[in-house]
Amino acid sequence: MRRTAVFVWMCMLAAPGSAWATNGYQLIGVGQIQKGMAGAVTAAPMDTMTAITNPAGMARVGQRADFSMEAFMPHRKVSFPGNGGSTEGGSELYGVPSVGWLANAFDRDNVYFGGGMFATSGLGVDYDQVRMANAGDFGGGLPTADVDFSGYSAIQFWKMAPTLAWNQSDRLSFGVSANVDYQSVTIFQRFTNIAGGSDVNFDLGRPTNQLGYGATLGVLYDATSKVTLGASYATKQVFGDGIFRLSDGDIANYGVAGPAPAGKYKLGLDYPQQAAVGVAVRPGADFLVDFDVKWINWSSTHDVVNLKGPASVGTIPLNFGWDDQIVYALGVQWGATDALTVRAGFNYAKAPIDAADVMNNLIFPAVVEKHATLGFDYRLGTHWGVGGTFMKAFRESLTGSGDVPAGFQPLLNGATSSGATIALDETSVGVLLYYLIGS
Repeated sequence: MRRTAVFVWMCMLAAPGSAWATNGYQLIGVGQIQKGMAGAVTAAPMDTMTAITNPAGMARVGQRADFSMEAFMPHRKVSFPGNGGSTEGGSELYGVPSVGWLANAFDRDNVYFGGGMFATSGLGVDYDQVRMANAGDFGGGLPTADVDFSGYSAIQFWKMAPTLAWNQSDRLSFGVSANVDYQSVTIFQRFTNIAGGSDVNFDLGRPTNQLGYGATLGVLYDATSKVTLGASYATKQVFGDGIFRLSDGDIANYGVAGPAPAGKYKLGLDYPQQAAVGVAVRPGADFLVDFDVKWINWSSTHDVVNLKGPASVGTIPLNFGWDDQIVYALGVQWGATDALTVRAGFNYAKAPIDAADVMNNLIFPAVVEKHATLGFDYRLGTHWGVGGTFMKAFRESLTGSGDVPAGFQPLLNGATSSGATIALDETSVGVLLYYLIGS
């Protein structure tokens, strides 16, 4: 059957259970110091998590180890118009850990080596079965039977980043990270009685595990004693195909007529390249302001994702329709005392999907755009320190308009808009423990 409707969407990371999402599905900052600055750290490195955001910063944060744990609490919802229902699904508490370390290398005072294991991205839902439409809701007796919807999604994404950084001069620093990535994808979506009374099924319910690779480059330059410029570039993170061993009917009436045969299905999903620039200004000894602009190239990896089946099936395109994002982040830091540092930040990026993509992203509601953060850290004597962060991603919703795929419209009496609404808001609270070597 022609491509059916609703898009199964997939993608993204998270911890077991999967449900993170901020800039698309990428966390606005890695670790609690970055989170307190709302991710505005490209020109203002502060801890070892800079291995991910700007590796050059590893030459400027000193020898240290950082341990971060975040309680991430998303609230997502999908609802259908008219006689349809709504559901809110999935765990509302996820743990997001990151660990990093750094030390001098090669017996040289200006060269550093470090890295860590970082949780960087993710999104997922676990929705109850809910009424999408009653028989005849779209006129002309269509759909011909009551239609129910259910769905689940989870993507986990972790990154290791062994990093080499060095101070070329008193004002110029460079860094490079070799990225070793882990990704797991799980997707399930079903519409009962939608395809002329038959079910539409898309069940990639057995989690896959893929390793990926890439690199991140960074530079920092002190334009004056009070102004630092920073830039970084992360290549596309390239993954091997996710292989799903499906049974008869795991895919039905989705890109194929009737149930698809059992066999191996290969899903190609990479992670996008991105680039960032930032400027940090220190108007006083205890005060810092950093402003960042970041580009995330979602359209290269998440516009259309191909699922390749057996020869009798061929390739099934998954048209997620994601656009690139431009992320704006502003962070401020104030050294209140010799031991206490406080931070605040704001992060904004237009969602990578719009009203025309809702039907294809019912189980990937990556719609939040505005984030506000507060954070602090406190030195406990010579070596140890603790900290914490609070983040709020404000609720956003998106209602489908012009989002019904052409092959699905005849089943809804020619309707071109689903009227479905997806919504998301997020809250997180994090803690930090760090150790300064040789302080």
